[in-house]
Amino acid sequence: MPILRKREIENLEQMNGEELQGFLDTLPAGQETVSELLDFLEDELYDAECNHSLQLSMKFMMDRKLDFPKFTSWLNNNGGYCDCKVMEQIAPIWRKKFGDD
Repeated sequence: MPILRKREIENLEQMNGEELQGFLDTLPAGQETVSELLDFLEDELYDAECNHSLQLSMKFMMDRKLDFPKFTSWLNNNGGYCDCKVMEQIAPIWRKKFGDD
């Protein structure tokens, strides 16, 4: 039986203090940048269907000259294998913790 690794983002809700700061320090971009990505994806996917890639996320990262491999890896490791999965798997937990609904 394979061991299922809990996604880092799933622990976010229980984090506070030093543990939360440690999590934020390991992000591929700052807290505000992750929030901006989620807002960007929400706007872009409002009228368009996801093509089941990270195309929109890549555009966001390229426009801001972010560390694409590191950011993509973080998204993938937390269930964001495509733009709609970022919104489905990461956005609700992120927004619940940081209040940017």
